[in-house]
Amino acid sequence: MAVPRSWNDSIQWKLLDGRSWLANAITCEIEQRRLFPWIPVCFGIGILLFFQADGTPALWAPLGAFAVCGAAGIALRRNMTALIAVIALSAVFAGFSAGVIRTRNVQAPALTRITITTIAGFVEAVEDREEGQRLLIRIVQMKDVTEAERPRLVRVSVRAGAGLTAGQFVTGTARLLPPPEAAWPGGYDFARDAYYKGIGAVGSMVGQARRVDPPRLPDWSLQLAAQVDEARNALTHRIATSIGGAAGGVGAALVTGKRGLIPETTNDILRGAGIYHIVLCLPISPTIG
Repeated sequence: MAVPRSWNDSIQWKLLDGRSWLANAITCEIEQRRLFPWIPVCFGIGILLFFQADGTPALWAPLGAFAVCGAAGIALRRNMTALIAVIALSAVFAGFSAGVIRTRNVQAPALTRITITTIAGFVEAVEDREEGQRLLIRIVQMKDVTEAERPRLVRVSVRAGAGLTAGQFVTGTARLLPPPEAAWPGGYDFARDAYYKGIGAVGSMVGQARRVDPPRLPDWSLQLAAQVDEARNALTHRIATSIGGAAGGVGAALVTGKRGLIPETTNDILRGAGIYHIVLCLPISPTIG
């Protein structure tokens, strides 16, 4: 069906007006010396495109496109408009490549079913809570689970484990399950967050987590992670004590990322207000190595 001439003229006018607006916007950004900060924006767009891709994208394609855009930028360096477009595309492909590389680097086994087993490993991080502690354990042994299926890190809650600190070697029986996925489409995806932190299972200890002598000395990455975690815990308690009450727990979480001291009633209020993502997306513990 042919488009009426009046409609065609209107469409062409809007396209020309849009081009003019874009050119004026770019000119304004150049005059205000604000064009460079758009590079990380384009880089982020590339990362978002990676997460929208199906399956596991190949690395050669975005890296090849990045190289082509880099060569084109050198060839078109005298044409400002073309140079800006090529640099923007280069940043997009660089972000996509970074997503592929990061995903491959953190790839680790994860449990696919609920498992009750005996685990042993080094405590990498500790988060104090009202009802106990939550431990991030770097697994060394896991009974009845093959090495190919054994997670590198697990996060467990401990009710009778008061006094445990990062760097200790602990053992005990744990009830583990796979990291839960998003409860609704577009919601917070804990499984994806856990994947990029190297956490392959979550759960709780059945009984007490016992401190035992380690079979070997912890490596440098674990020692560094333990020292950082101890400093964060000390700062968390100092902020929470200085402010006091629920406000202290929230304030400490905003500074250190440790949200274990926030009362559950306050968590419910934050969820009801629709701002719980402010503390939910904070890093819980550093993962080094």
